[in-house]
Amino acid sequence: MDFTERYNQLNNSQKEAVDYINGPLMVVAGPGTGKTELLSMRAANILKKTDILPENILCLTFTESGSIAMQKRLSSIIGRDAYNVSIYTFHAFGSEVISRYREHFYSGAQFRPADELNQRQIITEILNTLEHDNPLKTKMNGEFTALNAIKSAISDIKRSGLTPNELTDILNANDEVITLAEPVLRDVFAGRISKSTFEKLADAAESLATINEPQPIAALPRLSDVIRSSLKSALDEASNHPKITPPLTKWKGQWLTQDAKKQIILKATAQQKRLRALVQVYDLYIKIMQKAELFDFDDMIAQVVRAIETKPELRYELQEKYQYIMVDEFQDTNLAQMRILRSLTDHEANEGNPNIMVVGDDDQAIYSFQGADVSNIIQFRKLYPSAKLISLTENYRSAATILTAARDVITQGEERLERHIKELNKTLTPNVSPKSSLAALVELPTQAAERSWIVKSVQEQIRKGESPSNIAILARRHVDLEQLLPYFAKINIPISYEKRDNVLENEVVQQLELLASVVIAISEQRLDESNHLISQTFSHSAWSIPPETLWEISLKAYRDKILWIEAMQSHPKTAKIAGWLIACAGAVAHTPLERMLDILIGESTIERVKGSEVDYKSPLKNHFFNDEPDQYFSHLANLNAIRNKLREHSLDNDQPRLVNFINFIQQCRDSHTSITSLRQIGDEANSVRLMSAHASKGLEFNTVYLINAIDSNWGSKAGGGGMKISYPENLRLRQNNSSLEERLRLFFVGMTRAKHQLFISHSHDSGDGKELLLTSFLVENSELTRISPKIDNLDIAEETIQNEWYAPIINLPNKTMRQQLSSTLDRYKLSATHINNFIDITKGGPQQFLLNNLLHFPSARNPHASYGNAIHIALQQAHDYMRAHNQPQAEEDILRSFEQTLRQEHLSSEEYEHFSSKGVEALRSFLKEKYSSFNVNQQAEINFAHQQSRLRSAHLTGKIDVADIDIESKTISVTDYKTGSPLKDWDKGTDYQKINAHKYRQQLLFYKLLIENSRDFRNYKFISGTLQFVEPNKTGEITSLELSNIPEEEMQRFSKLVEAIWQHIQDLSFPDVSEYDQNYKGIKAFEDDLINGVI
Repeated sequence: MDFTERYNQLNNSQKEAVDYINGPLMVVAGPGTGKTELLSMRAANILKKTDILPENILCLTFTESGSIAMQKRLSSIIGRDAYNVSIYTFHAFGSEVISRYREHFYSGAQFRPADELNQRQIITEILNTLEHDNPLKTKMNGEFTALNAIKSAISDIKRSGLTPNELTDILNANDEVITLAEPVLRDVFAGRISKSTFEKLADAAESLATINEPQPIAALPRLSDVIRSSLKSALDEASNHPKITPPLTKWKGQWLTQDAKKQIILKATAQQKRLRALVQVYDLYIKIMQKAELFDFDDMIAQVVRAIETKPELRYELQEKYQYIMVDEFQDTNLAQMRILRSLTDHEANEGNPNIMVVGDDDQAIYSFQGADVSNIIQFRKLYPSAKLISLTENYRSAATILTAARDVITQGEERLERHIKELNKTLTPNVSPKSSLAALVELPTQAAERSWIVKSVQEQIRKGESPSNIAILARRHVDLEQLLPYFAKINIPISYEKRDNVLENEVVQQLELLASVVIAISEQRLDESNHLISQTFSHSAWSIPPETLWEISLKAYRDKILWIEAMQSHPKTAKIAGWLIACAGAVAHTPLERMLDILIGESTIERVKGSEVDYKSPLKNHFFNDEPDQYFSHLANLNAIRNKLREHSLDNDQPRLVNFINFIQQCRDSHTSITSLRQIGDEANSVRLMSAHASKGLEFNTVYLINAIDSNWGSKAGGGGMKISYPENLRLRQNNSSLEERLRLFFVGMTRAKHQLFISHSHDSGDGKELLLTSFLVENSELTRISPKIDNLDIAEETIQNEWYAPIINLPNKTMRQQLSSTLDRYKLSATHINNFIDITKGGPQQFLLNNLLHFPSARNPHASYGNAIHIALQQAHDYMRAHNQPQAEEDILRSFEQTLRQEHLSSEEYEHFSSKGVEALRSFLKEKYSSFNVNQQAEINFAHQQSRLRSAHLTGKIDVADIDIESKTISVTDYKTGSPLKDWDKGTDYQKINAHKYRQQLLFYKLLIENSRDFRNYKFISGTLQFVEPNKTGEITSLELSNIPEEEMQRFSKLVEAIWQHIQDLSFPDVSEYDQNYKGIKAFEDDLINGVI
């Protein structure tokens, strides 16, 4: 279908938005109103009616799935050009800006990520230094009570992009308002609220209108403006209220409180004191993090905010590049994202009317816990007064009964656009073919009865012909969904659910922890403890030690008064295990942590002191990673999670050892720091979907069950734990996501996922005699059909006992490899490294690719790879320094950078000494010969992850070490740094050298495809690729190997190879390569067979 045909299918409001391409535009798009089609069609229309390039359109979304959906929709309209439109998540956009404009972010330091334990430790150290009367320094049971709240608040502030000084300026401006406003409001509310209060408050509103405090951040409203707006709404509501006073009482409760002297004060007064204390902590936190060269997840977007706002040349370049901006899910923006948008559009040429469109719906704002602020929608109209407003109200999803019931819920909210913009009407009208529909409120006696009814009702829907994938069960909390799993398993209904595993409770992690404890106890001669731990460890089935053998060992140890390890040494069935244990204990002190974990899991073997391998290998890997997909992926996800967290935590430790692994786990437990991993249970394609209401956003189903609709879960009585640190109304960095307003919106989102049938279920009894009430906002909903199914309580009781007993050991639905990897394949991008891993049959080929590159089986980095990484980072920073300062970096600083990075690679002492000496010598020789060739036009470490580079269906990615970009001639030359023995020719030498040369050459061929098919460089020509060897050859020379004037037939062959490999990966086809010669000739034969479709 072409553009015109699709345009003609739009409704009038959609057409109006698509046609309005110049100037600011705000589209309020309710659920199911076709905003994805609108965004895609508007991008297509901009390209159709203007002469800008696709990359000059910037589309920002909040989820990767939303970004992918928009790209696919757009490609169906405009074809290949869709991949050149700049579509990003906000986070990906920040990453791209840092990657493309590295010179603006160069600091000279090598920052490392700080994990949660690091952050807690730093905050604790800061709190210890504060004065005793600091409001944040309270303790209970020896722990700071505000620690978690401070950590959360620091994250909030960073997500806003605010510096300590900016936050102080805001607080100072607020103090000006408070000083002037409090006396006025104190007089108004001195006595009982009566009808006379209305006139007093109206006079006060006029008085407050004269306050004109500074506005430190343009994207933030002033406190006086927020108070005035709120007062106006309260006065308007009071003038239309039969009793006048209730709206005034509500306003007083929202804004005012009493101090210790019983004086009326603004709530912001109390907030200011704690926030000033927080600013002090925040300032110290930043300084300590910078001194330790640490960063956390929230630093990235804050960096981008500061760079765009303070570096005019960067801001101008981005403003020139992005002529049109579109933002999806605008209600989910936080302050930092608003500041980025403000900076991108604040160009004098725009004259206050930039080409920016935002699409959002305040009724679907459900991410305040991530710093999202629904008031940004109102602030948008203040920033751009000329903005056109369009409301989409035609719903293409839900039946009328569902829409009416949902409208009844959402209109109970106070913080809605319809209350602020009088001309706005958001009532949704159905535009769907009439079918039988139902919006029901289902009442059950107990929670167990509710769960049983849900499962049986779903079973009945499927029996009537409904596809399982068109049914969804939504809940506010994951625990409600997990309680349903055994019920579904019992009657074999296929379900799909993203389960959150507690990594520290995973069996493979616990066995690894036990085994590590045994090894450490033996190495430290804690022999009594080792006895206890050995008996625990080796009773596990992974070790295949018969129970009678363990009894024999136990009796022998007791009779002969010897240690268990000694008894195991003398027993024929355990002697090898004992020898292996002793060898491991001997290696603990000098073996790096990552390598020791590989040995314990069975990824590699242990060597004796003399260099000979022990004739035993840990069975854990073979035991836990078997042919059963669910178990395999569960264990793999948990093992990856624990090792990734451990790596983050160990970055400040030059030589972490196995004992650090045990200490890390204990610290996590002591501080209640959870480590979670996500895994998908079941196949989404043909299963009932179980998900949180948050996760359901953007999806739709024929039938939806919205469960456990009780007041203590969804309504006014739902607990939220409160917030230790709250913010004034003009600084809503984090709203209370446990507020009734937020839960109303979340429930509304859940309701509007349903097309034809909506079942809202609740119960009266928790099962232990506790009475449960229907959520308050449904009590008077007349649009819902009341249903009270008949339930046999005795049957339910018996079923509950059985399900609870089976729940911990239930076999959840099995998944094939394709189902497990479907989400990975959807987002997969092919790199040069992956291609070379796939074709290198001498190192396992496709099977090894599967294990390492798709399944990501964790293992320690090879010392040679660590050395190469340190060399690359040192040279990359030298290039960045050159671009940032227009002069070369001092040689000693480059060498120091290399040594610092190498130190973080967690090598053994001997390995560090060897590679440090080798690298310094190599870098000195390289810089002497080649440093003069460095120049400011060379860009280092260009990341193509978000460049949408595609070779037909194959999605390509990669990083280029150095690119010489000639803007005038539109040409690019690439340099790739290599460590290791230099090569002289492309096709000569030993078989090993030929294989390396072949892979290196194909890497350069891949870079040509990557560059010439990318969004930003597709009009450039790749003219040469150079392998620059950093280490001197045998005669002491620094050499290179260049590839230019590439024959057309070679590029055609390689392009076919790339496409063939891509298709094999997408098909999860990993050929058996055992019949090929394990050499260069075999690799070429394998490639030919891939290209010709023989395999």
